[in-house]
Amino acid sequence: MSAYPIAIYGNGLFQDGYPTPPVPYATQAQQLNQGITTVILWSIHIHDGGDLYLNDTLFVSKGQIKYATDGSSGVNPDYPALVKQLMSGGSVRDLLVSVGAWGTTSDFTAWLGSREQVKTNLAVLQSTFGITGVDFDYEGDYTSSDRKMIVTLTLDVGSLGLYATYCPYTATDFWTGCLADVYAQNNSQQIVKWMNLQCYAGGAGNDPTQWAQAVQQTPNTGVANPYAFIVPGYAVEGAQGEGPAAIQQVFSQLAGSGITGGFLWNSGGIFSTEPTGGPTPADYAAAINNGLGASTSAREAVDA
Repeated sequence: MSAYPIAIYGNGLFQDGYPTPPVPYATQAQQLNQGITTVILWSIHIHDGGDLYLNDTLFVSKGQIKYATDGSSGVNPDYPALVKQLMSGGSVRDLLVSVGAWGTTSDFTAWLGSREQVKTNLAVLQSTFGITGVDFDYEGDYTSSDRKMIVTLTLDVGSLGLYATYCPYTATDFWTGCLADVYAQNNSQQIVKWMNLQCYAGGAGNDPTQWAQAVQQTPNTGVANPYAFIVPGYAVEGAQGEGPAAIQQVFSQLAGSGITGGFLWNSGGIFSTEPTGGPTPADYAAAINNGLGASTSAREAVDA
């Protein structure tokens, strides 16, 4: 199958609204499996010492998943069953965790300061939930030391047998430089599988083809297909974005460009509007497919 997805950022997925979400969690899992190929759990925050939080909720500490039982802090106790449902048939084939967000550079400095503990905690998510990758939503200062940090942490992800994705909205040279450094320091093997390019909020002016050209023009990144490597994303209704018709129109402008996938920001927006007649994940997935004029089989023909 292709590396290049129809993805969605799962904003508080199976956690927000606990225990009475606007759309039942089991229904959310079922609906995501009607066209979405990749679910990215957003957002994981890393605290000093290496504990992982799902937004503000303790998720993994010292190699153990923390559940909300007996009044303790933790995630929905049904989380494992829901993730199993999500990954058991249907269109979803990949599950990632996304670290960071706007204003959370401390997630990455805390990660750097507790690398072994974070690796242990990520390995627990890998064994418990079957995560396949880690998304880097780094939105910091983009200094040379920041670049070294991102490369070091990407190599740590690769050492677990996971892949990475980068989620930039700016600083093209920084991110293409990270790609080149990872490739050079990982025996000419690229750990980063694609870039989730933000084309909303601070990234609203981004042109995915310009980012693809930047990757193409950077020597020795190990990226075989720079255009398919860029996966542009747009905000949905309920997340200060647009509905399926508008998103289809945006992707139709990329048809034939070499762009083969896209992502949606975010599930919380979709599920918040759905009870009042808003569109479902399947409607948005179809919008991306129809806009690109690409069937799933066409995307899967692209080399990873």
